[in-house]
Amino acid sequence: MQEPQTNTQQKVSIGSLGSGKDFILQKNYNSAALPSYSKPIKVSVFIKPFTKQTYKSFLKASASQSEHVSINYTDSIKVKPQYIQFKIADKVELIEALNAKENLRVKTYLGHNSSTNIVTSISMAFNRANLDVIKQASGVFLIEYLSKQYALQLYKDGVKSEIIQFKEGVVFAYNTSNCCWQEDTRHRTNIVDIVDKYNRCPNKTFRSANKAKTENKLF
Repeated sequence: MQEPQTNTQQKVSIGSLGSGKDFILQKNYNSAALPSYSKPIKVSVFIKPFTKQTYKSFLKASASQSEHVSINYTDSIKVKPQYIQFKIADKVELIEALNAKENLRVKTYLGHNSSTNIVTSISMAFNRANLDVIKQASGVFLIEYLSKQYALQLYKDGVKSEIIQFKEGVVFAYNTSNCCWQEDTRHRTNIVDIVDKYNRCPNKTFRSANKAKTENKLF
C-alpha cells in the first residue's frame, strides 16, 4: 500500500532536499543542498486515476506553476484521466550518491540538519503526449540533466529515448524520507539507509549524524 502524500503547489523535484514546507528548491536557499547525481537512479512509475481529491490538488498546483497541463475530470465518467507517481526505486544508488565526494557539502549539510529530508516520491500530471511516452517506457531514471537541474531519462527496450524535464508537468504531491546514519571504524559518519517517515532507522543507525557519533563513543 502506498503511503499518503503531502500536497504541494511548488515544483518539487524527486531527489531534492527539504525541511517541512520550505524546500531547498527555493531560490533563497543554498544550492549546495541540491545533490549531484553523476549516475542515473532507477525510478518506479505508478499510473493512477485521478480522484476528486487528487484533481483538486492538481488544480491548485497548476494555478501556481508555469507549465500548462490540461486535465478534464468528470466524476460521473467511469474512465478517469491519469497521473503518474514517481518513486525512487534504487535506494542503494541514492545512498552511494549522497555519500560521494561530489556531495560532501550536501552530506555535511544533512549531518548538521537532522530535520532535513529527501524527496523520494512525487505525483505529477502531464499532457497526453508526455503521459503516453512515459507509460510506454521500459525504464525511467532520475538524472542530472544540467548542473543542479534534474530530469527523467526514459528507456525503451533498453535504449535511451526521451528526456522528460520536471518543468514539463505539474507536481501536486510528494513524500519524503529520512537519512539513517552510522559511524564507521574510521570515525566517519555515513548515510547507510533511507527510510520513510513511518519507519524507524535500522538497529544501531540514527536519524541524527551527531547521535550516531555519540552512541559509538558509548561503546
